[in-house]
Amino acid sequence: MNYELFVGIDISKSTIDVAVVTQACFDKPLHHVFKNSYDGFGLMLEWLSIHGIALKKVLFCCEHTGIYICPITNFMHANDLSIWVENGLHIKRSIGLKRGKSDKADAQAIASYAFSNQHKARPYLLPSATSSKLKHLLAHREQLVRHQTSFKCTCSALKGFDRENAGYCIADSQEMLALYAERIKKVDIELAALITEDQELNEQFSLVQSVHGIGKQTAMFILIHTEAFAAFSDYRKFASYCGIAPFPHSSGTSIRGRNRVSNLANKKLKALLTMCALNTIKKDNEFKRYYDRKKAEGKNAMCVLNVIKNKLLSRAFAAVKRGTPYLLEPAA
Repeated sequence: MNYELFVGIDISKSTIDVAVVTQACFDKPLHHVFKNSYDGFGLMLEWLSIHGIALKKVLFCCEHTGIYICPITNFMHANDLSIWVENGLHIKRSIGLKRGKSDKADAQAIASYAFSNQHKARPYLLPSATSSKLKHLLAHREQLVRHQTSFKCTCSALKGFDRENAGYCIADSQEMLALYAERIKKVDIELAALITEDQELNEQFSLVQSVHGIGKQTAMFILIHTEAFAAFSDYRKFASYCGIAPFPHSSGTSIRGRNRVSNLANKKLKALLTMCALNTIKKDNEFKRYYDRKKAEGKNAMCVLNVIKNKLLSRAFAAVKRGTPYLLEPAA
């Protein structure tokens, strides 16, 4: 699409800094600050109307700032406008050398990025209400589990080393552990009910879990981060997102390193897939036999596990694409 106006939006909790560049005045961007609310966005559109350019010809761009982008993405969706939500690291590394920092400068950098990379623009797809609810519930569950683990470790240490003087703390910690266990159970019930209500999501959830080694939590995270398998066209791209896809490390004739995975990844998904891979090699099955065979050939254990992680993802994507459960090869 041929855009005529490029709008960079730097989002904070209360306000948005908006910078505008055009083909004619690229070196002199306009700037204004609005509230991070529907009223503020409406005023922004009025301000942009002075250019006399149809909003369909405007490329809006912002960094992904977590929950702070929800108001503007919902506003754009409601008004049938598209916005490009880009990874902040892409924008940061495109700027080059930079001295100092301000919201105005960040907005101008985003507008310049949109102008220079307009051919790469990807309109943001608003996640479904079910996906958003799942994401928030899983994040809440993770927070509860972290607090529960903290109390468990503290209680265990007190019992082992100073039980006599820490009686009250131990008793109170045990009450908190029981409370956290109850809360986590309620969240699990809510998650299960939410997935059951959505027929398509429920089918995908069952298909992903049919892959040996992938449990409920991992299946939920896969569904959320693939946006119900709509955000990634194949498992290789998702494997790269998860940080389990190997990339070459070589240059000229002097650097000939081994292929390695990138540190730019979703660490939570990577950790979950690692646990899944470890679970697959506990009993005799195709993954266990593959692991033992490669280990006997002298392969590094972690490299073999990484291959198994990729196999798990490829089978999950294949099962959803075919619409049939994955069948594990029988033991020899």
